Amino acid sequence: MNRRRGDRAVLVAFVVFAVLGARVDASAQAPAAAGPITIGVLAPSTGPFATYARDIIDGARLYSDEVGGQLGRRKLEMVVEDYQTRPDVALTKIRKLVERDRAQAIVGLVLSAAALAVKDYVNTQKVPLLISGFAVAESLTLQPNPYVFRLTYSAAMTGAPIGQWTYRHLKARKAAIIASDSVGPLELMMAWARAFEESGGKIVQEIYPPLGTADMAPWVAKLRQDVDVIGVQTVGADGVRFVKQYQEYGLRGKIPVVDASVGVSEISLLPAAGEAAVGVYNSQPYQYTIDTPRNRKFVQDFRSKFGRDPGSPAAFTYAAMAAINQAVGASAGNIEDSAKFIEALRKTDLDAPQGRVRFDRFQNVVTDIHISRIEKVGDQIVPVVIETVRNVDQFLGLDPADYLKKPRLVTLKNSFAK
Repeated sequence: MNRRRGDRAVLVAFVVFAVLGARVDASAQAPAAAGPITIGVLAPSTGPFATYARDIIDGARLYSDEVGGQLGRRKLEMVVEDYQTRPDVALTKIRKLVERDRAQAIVGLVLSAAALAVKDYVNTQKVPLLISGFAVAESLTLQPNPYVFRLTYSAAMTGAPIGQWTYRHLKARKAAIIASDSVGPLELMMAWARAFEESGGKIVQEIYPPLGTADMAPWVAKLRQDVDVIGVQTVGADGVRFVKQYQEYGLRGKIPVVDASVGVSEISLLPAAGEAAVGVYNSQPYQYTIDTPRNRKFVQDFRSKFGRDPGSPAAFTYAAMAAINQAVGASAGNIEDSAKFIEALRKTDLDAPQGRVRFDRFQNVVTDIHISRIEKVGDQIVPVVIETVRNVDQFLGLDPADYLKKPRLVTLKNSFAK
């Protein structure tokens, strides 16, 4: 009898030890996450993209307010850095965010050259970068960059649909193109030009003013007037100057202007552009006039908080914050487990203000593209959606291997008007 009791005691002790040991082992493998989650916000508040920067910051702020300043029951802290629209400064600022501020993810960024400057760093540091401004360079997502996610779009995703649309619906056959001489605007313009020519049109003139051109008049004066359409991708403040001086030269209403994305017609620029932007066509995943319950609520909340309509970077950054929150939840709040957190980010599937948002295998967004015309409605200058192309991806529906056989967009500069 004593032996049986002794055996039972040993068995109970073994079970208790095994259970406690398993708990200790599990705790050692996955320590409970604690402390705040820090998100870095890269926004070029100095320079031609200042209006985009304001939208990036405010999109992040709105999301933070909506979730009570918490991600996965952990306090959310945001650190904003201005990189002055310079790629070298962007790298310096992202180092500061990661190494000094201990940011666990980064959102924002405008300018493809800046994104290309920082991508290797975030991959090495294993800190996810969710591009939620405008950085459209194909090379960012045509091959694996495990810690780079693009919530916005690649150049082909907006340029190609509206290039085809221009040929079909505007019946244009000859075009001149003008684009800021920087990686992103060039790729957007090249995507538009290639699609326009593949549809049957011809580019007869190419003009490339430097990014940050203070006076667009000399460049507008060079535009040929024997064309059916002007394809344009002058960006930020350059875009405002372009449409105003295009109007001053008496060209508005005579030759249609088609934006390969929203270089001259992004919503945050419309108050400055005014009636000079009326009639411009553009192509974009997000317009604040999208008439869905999800977007109407977002626009109402944004207006209530900031007193203006949200531009694309606001909606994209809001979606980026939501994607991070979704991934934090899927990781049980443990954003420090880099492998699990990145895998959760790859599985993002959101009902965002722009519509459904998800990623392809190279972590580039798959989303709808809206073709719009800038109109004056009452006393407001607004984008009116006239056609929507569903579920556009960076390969334009082609097999990736077939798309990669095409020349890269950035190499096409000066190859059309010959």
